[in-house]
Amino acid sequence: MFELEIARRHITSDPKMVLFSVLAVALAIAVIVVMMGINEGYRSDLVVSLVENSPHLTISPKEDEDYITLYRSLSAILGSYPQVEAVSPRMLGKAGAKHRDKVRAASIIGALPEAEDPLLNVQQDMVSGRYLDLTFRKRGAVLGDKLAEELELSMGETFSLYRQNQSITLEVVGLIRTGTGADQSTVYLPLETAQELMDQQDVVSEVAARLNDIDAAPMIASDLNSRFSYRAESWQERNRDILQIFDTQDVVLIIFYSLIFVIALFGVANTMIMAVTRRTKEIGILMAIGACRQSIINIYLLESMILGPPAALLGSALAYAAAKLIEAYPISLPSEVYMVSHLTVEITSQSFILAVGFALVVNLLAGIYPALKASRLDPVEAIGE
Repeated sequence: MFELEIARRHITSDPKMVLFSVLAVALAIAVIVVMMGINEGYRSDLVVSLVENSPHLTISPKEDEDYITLYRSLSAILGSYPQVEAVSPRMLGKAGAKHRDKVRAASIIGALPEAEDPLLNVQQDMVSGRYLDLTFRKRGAVLGDKLAEELELSMGETFSLYRQNQSITLEVVGLIRTGTGADQSTVYLPLETAQELMDQQDVVSEVAARLNDIDAAPMIASDLNSRFSYRAESWQERNRDILQIFDTQDVVLIIFYSLIFVIALFGVANTMIMAVTRRTKEIGILMAIGACRQSIINIYLLESMILGPPAALLGSALAYAAAKLIEAYPISLPSEVYMVSHLTVEITSQSFILAVGFALVVNLLAGIYPALKASRLDPVEAIGE
């Protein structure tokens, strides 16, 4: 096939054109693959953060009530679902935390430690102390490590919680770090202590559950809502606004990828057009000795397509190296804004397959106009130039 041989000779005789074309597409591929990896990594980390640091399903009080009174019966009913592996009645509220002259807002979570620990794996996030110590430490508290830092509190020290006309003095028995913004305000208390602070007796704010299948949460919530007047809510519904951001993000990324695609396409096409201009006389000679216009088109399309695989390989290698670099030197993020503590890149095999497809499509489209331009040259005029 003489068209392939001529295309090969063109490539080997013009290394600068080859280098520019391959680099243009490779860099575009690297940027797109890394961006896809960052998007996928952030999405995965955010979902993990949502399902690991908050209940998969919650039951709130009836519409005209502030608290749940029959929470023990409700806990038993919720625990009867086969997908439910942990249930915890909780008393939630806001309070002021004070230590010496430092005052900060606190989010109170009052719970039975033996029920709350399997719900959110609290002990796993402890950096000091034991969460289960709250079982026998009625005046103990576990604080988010950032809140403790802002209050200048250490293990064993005491601080006060204020809420309306209620105040209690507590001892720090543990510090917790989830890597989210909650670390700046969370205070875990025994359930009875939280009820005392809220000036309530034997009631809770919600009943929360952890599932062995997080996708079953909407189904269980719907079933509970149809059976009771309490309001059951899945983690997907509770975080609907956050999850909808992904849809907007996808649209923005598609626009970004399209711009990269167009820039790479015009870069390669411009290089190919310049190559056609330099080879005008050669094209004329080929046509004069019998090469048909279709053969000229084939030559330049083959030339363009041959550059696709090297560009895909180089781009994939650059993307992989960038991902490993980010992995080796993590980029910290403010967890209170992004809900994750650092940037991760999750590159899948699908990303590399798309990279190869991107390279082939860009080079094919970029070669069409130069190929047509070359085939339309008049042999006599081309030889005369």
